[in-house]
Amino acid sequence: MQLSFYKQNKEIAMKQFTCKGAVLMFIVALVSTVGGCNEQEQIDALTHQNERLMSQNKVYRDEIVELEKANLQLKENGDVRDASLAEKNEQLAGLKQKLENTPAKDKEGDWEIGKYSDKISLGSDVLFSAGRATLTAAGKRTLGQVVSAIKGQYAGLPVRVYGFTDSDPVRKSKKLWKDNLDLSANRAMAVTRYLIGRGVPKENIETIGMGAANFIAGNRTQAEKARNRRVEIVVVKANK
Repeated sequence: MQLSFYKQNKEIAMKQFTCKGAVLMFIVALVSTVGGCNEQEQIDALTHQNERLMSQNKVYRDEIVELEKANLQLKENGDVRDASLAEKNEQLAGLKQKLENTPAKDKEGDWEIGKYSDKISLGSDVLFSAGRATLTAAGKRTLGQVVSAIKGQYAGLPVRVYGFTDSDPVRKSKKLWKDNLDLSANRAMAVTRYLIGRGVPKENIETIGMGAANFIAGNRTQAEKARNRRVEIVVVKANK
């Protein structure tokens, strides 16, 4: 009877152990399953995040490439502009140098701008009648503009008035003038007197008769001779 009781208890114990083992295995399997699901979800999430970051990085890399291209283009354009600007500055410097060394004249009757003096050349045929040294009305109007410049931008500077003739000797006005030098001197003095009368200080003016000298054109044609018959007014600005 005791042996039967022992066997019965042993069977009960074995059943309990088996049941507990089954429960334990179920729990382990459940945990493993849950853990496996969570791990896969994390992997999937990380994979998705990585793909998104890679896609974003590609966008950034593409933008960088475009910016680098734009910067290169700007640099090339800047180099071209700098080179062009340097060339223009060099040309400008050359023109300024020429302006200093060579008188600049646009047309007859305008001031010629020089480094040490400015000059205006007026045709004697405008200022005077043929063979005469009295200013015409047109001559006075022309000199009026010159006076404005002398009293304005050239105020206080020395003024020289030069008279010139062509190469033809004095014939028709021989009773008035001994020669071309005499005629040119009297014409220069007529201009000087007009300047003084309009307010230019006489102590600033020097009057010079040059006669048939310092031609600026040939003396073959009437047009060339007309160019040589002139009065030049020079403003000395070396000490300005």
